[in-house]
Amino acid sequence: MITFEAKIREQTVKMYADLPLKNAAGAIFKVLMQVSQKTNIFNNKFVLCFGWGFFFLREREDEEGNKFWLVESTDFDKDPLKNRTENVTASLIIQNMQMETVQVAKVQPEAVTMRDTLLVLKEAMNASDVYMSRNDKTKDGDSGWYFGLLDDPNEENHSPDDYVRVPTFYLMKIRSEALRVLQLPVGTVAVFHDNQMTALVDADDQPMKFTTEEERRKLGEKQRAEFEAQVAEAQKRAKAAAAAREKGETPAETQDPDIPEGAIVEEIDSSKE
Repeated sequence: MITFEAKIREQTVKMYADLPLKNAAGAIFKVLMQVSQKTNIFNNKFVLCFGWGFFFLREREDEEGNKFWLVESTDFDKDPLKNRTENVTASLIIQNMQMETVQVAKVQPEAVTMRDTLLVLKEAMNASDVYMSRNDKTKDGDSGWYFGLLDDPNEENHSPDDYVRVPTFYLMKIRSEALRVLQLPVGTVAVFHDNQMTALVDADDQPMKFTTEEERRKLGEKQRAEFEAQVAEAQKRAKAAAAAREKGETPAETQDPDIPEGAIVEEIDSSKE
């Protein structure tokens, strides 16, 4: 388990993940830092909606009795509407997926949260070839997304009973790769074969750029190597800082991570839910 740590308004904030998702974790820290300038986030009630996912701050104490604040996220292994987890890996991965898709496509994101719903053709749930299309929202809480069968011979003859409306997090069960496109704007159509996206077009039926699975694998390997190098550099700086403190010197401050372009932020007080 990897621990990410930051200082926010003199409070220690930590985050646990299984993968070196430094950029995603850094974005969460940066947003928390900005929101903390406007409101009290250290009250065990604060909830952050960052794009699609929800994050929670809870006070903890380490083995030495030192207090810190831990970032938790919704637990997708259980009921994400009710359960939380200290392991934020899944939430950070999905955040990375969605931001990467928006940035590569070079479009302005249109917010969707895990609680918003999409309309699903039941027959498409276990099909190999499906598509996702985004229409205008029909009501609050509707993402506008539709999940259907590609080349559906009965498309004009389905009855209302052939469809089901589910929260967008349900895509984790039926087509996890589809989570990637949720922040794309109205008019977007994405085509999938099994769990791989094979086509992506905009409202004008023009192709949109997206990264392939192979490209993402190579990028992941590069990012892991960069992370390991940064860990080594951080350890080196920590030793230098410790040596400076012993000499009565003040070590230089490090810069805060940047927020990825297109990040969507909303703050919610769970006490009002």
